[in-house]
Amino acid sequence: MNIKIIPCEKTHIEDAIELAYLSWQPIYDYYRETLGEKMFDILYKDWKEQKRQRIYNGLTSGRGYIALADGQPAGFIFYVIDDAKKVGAVEENAVNPKFRGLGIAQKMYDFVFDKIRQEGMVCAMVSTGLDEAHAPARRAYEKAGFDRSLESVRYYREL
Repeated sequence: MNIKIIPCEKTHIEDAIELAYLSWQPIYDYYRETLGEKMFDILYKDWKEQKRQRIYNGLTSGRGYIALADGQPAGFIFYVIDDAKKVGAVEENAVNPKFRGLGIAQKMYDFVFDKIRQEGMVCAMVSTGLDEAHAPARRAYEKAGFDRSLESVRYYREL
């Protein structure tokens, strides 16, 4: 299979958004189950619209890329730069489940690490959840060489 990473074009954005919905649905299902319907609706009711905006903004920022597998959109990734800290942060990224296991995520990370280095950054970071729904992301990030972490937890309560 021929894997190619290219700058995002407008024609790829809807595919990336649909992929984001597919990839994040299990995470938001977990949030709904854990937080309960009322708290979920307060915090995440419009998660799809927020995700759509975030993906659109990231992919059109000049730092957004699409992974093509034999010409088909198979994944996406974008990053942001913090010049003051010299850190590049991998933001939203996903690989279509039908293309998982082909090394696409690793190729996207390596590609973005090179871009981040070219922008003069000395550190790359990524954030993810500690819950089971985020376990595949954690495995992918560790495989990509992220080797240090600071654990965190968010607490919620109804008032």
